[in-house]
Amino acid sequence: MACSLPAGLRTKTVASATLIAAALLASVALHAQDANRYILATRRSGAIEIIDPESLATLGRIHFDLPPGSSALNGVSASADGTMLYVEGPLPDEPNGCCVLYSIDLATLQTRQVADIPGTASRAAFVTSDGITYQAAALGGAAEIKEMVRWNDMHVSPNGGSIFGVTHFPGGALDIYDPAQGKILHYLVPTDLGERWWPNGIWMDDRFLFYAARDDGSTARLWSVSPGATELGEGVPVEPFAKLPGCSSYVEAGLAAASGNLILYEMFGWKLDRRNYCSGVPGGAWIVDPSSGNLLAHVATEFYFSELVTDREKGELYGLSVGDPTWGRGIELVRMDARDGTILQSRVLESDYWRIAFAPLRTVPAADVRALISAKK
Repeated sequence: MACSLPAGLRTKTVASATLIAAALLASVALHAQDANRYILATRRSGAIEIIDPESLATLGRIHFDLPPGSSALNGVSASADGTMLYVEGPLPDEPNGCCVLYSIDLATLQTRQVADIPGTASRAAFVTSDGITYQAAALGGAAEIKEMVRWNDMHVSPNGGSIFGVTHFPGGALDIYDPAQGKILHYLVPTDLGERWWPNGIWMDDRFLFYAARDDGSTARLWSVSPGATELGEGVPVEPFAKLPGCSSYVEAGLAAASGNLILYEMFGWKLDRRNYCSGVPGGAWIVDPSSGNLLAHVATEFYFSELVTDREKGELYGLSVGDPTWGRGIELVRMDARDGTILQSRVLESDYWRIAFAPLRTVPAADVRALISAKK
């Protein structure tokens, strides 16, 4: 089992942690200027593909030698400075178990396990948000953020000044963490939501959009939350999307935000894919007015997205579309204008189970290479 942070690091004072956090937050913008951004894609069969966001062509590929029957690769991210990849992969001593965290040094391709499964102390040392993995010690290093990692989906603001944690128990809650102070400022709970409501959230510029929907998709609410908020209020009702008469199966909602638009979509390709139970399930994505909750347009209707990731600078979205709930056919990568949903580029992918992210890299491996797996941490 991977070890946790060294004792010396765990005993840093809050003041020291604050200095570290300030240095990191200042460096994130600098690193973004030094590195180019790419689409990162994992294939369950054992490869990471680095894809050009303009043409959607694969620029480089890192292969993993995985044993038959392993849980394979299940997600990828990059360090903020673009020098390292992080990949979710099988347990070393139990290949069919999922998932531990591996790091890949892009300069040397040296690969090692850096954390155990989610919920463990070693995993709490890492914060992953929007395709980027940070070390929790550099985000204030306080015990609060490590506890947040165990129970929350983490969302680092675009300027790095705030971290919001969405708690995924029914009804949900929101932690607001300040890296500069190294502490949780507020714990916000929406009112009047029952057990069948499930939360999600995403940053839009300097505000966080907190979304909660009833599990059958029949009703939803949206809150626009600033880092200094002390309560949620009532929020605004959001029109139901992906409605299908006679189909009451669970609707798993995904969020994306760019160009001033909030994008809602039903997430396909997962265990609860409604196409397994209902016919005529609509695909595509819905553009939402975040101030009113009104649905403005239904776009990209021919695609069934499992994920949408955002290029905030260009105002574009990259989507992974799954034509078949079993990932056996109709897998496409698409590039979309976030303003109106226009499809700018598409690429048919080989049948496999894919995950994508959008993140900065300083080095892109030329052609096909193999990860050099070393001993566990």
